[in-house]
Amino acid sequence: MLVNGEHHVLEPMSVTALVQHLGIEARGIAVARNGEIIRRSEWGSTTLMPEDHVEIVSAAAGGA
Repeated sequence: MLVNGEHHVLEPMSVTALVQHLGIEARGIAVARNGEIIRRSEWGSTTLMPEDHVEIVSAAAGGA
């Protein structure tokens, strides 16, 4: 699985499990699989596969 550009050898798992596995605080982040945002309400029921490309980003305050 490619997570934020870094290859991880992982079994299929839910988004929730991946976030926990990586030790990331779930508050204030968004997760995309293969370019599509996954709603937080669907994290537990969405299974990520080893061939998926996952991006985990945190919200940033501010603006121009």
